[in-house]
Amino acid sequence: MTTYASEIHYLEDQVSSYVKAKKLLKEYKNKIAAELYQDFRGDRDKVLEGIDKGIDYLERERKKVKLELNDLKNQLKGL
Repeated sequence: MTTYASEIHYLEDQVSSYVKAKKLLKEYKNKIAAELYQDFRGDRDKVLEGIDKGIDYLERERKKVKLELNDLKNQLKGL
């Protein structure tokens, strides 16, 4: 289990984790796009769309955590 020196360190690590997860999904998407052939049922397109939705989700969550991190930093500046 990872421990953090402060909540700020935890949130910074989470932001970094979201960035890395998005990067990995984008790499997988490129690999899948190259390996899967177009088909009449749309399997390839469905998989790629699902990955895009996952990337969008990760970006929304990253923004939430980043906002929380910025708010916490601003609170600490005011002390």
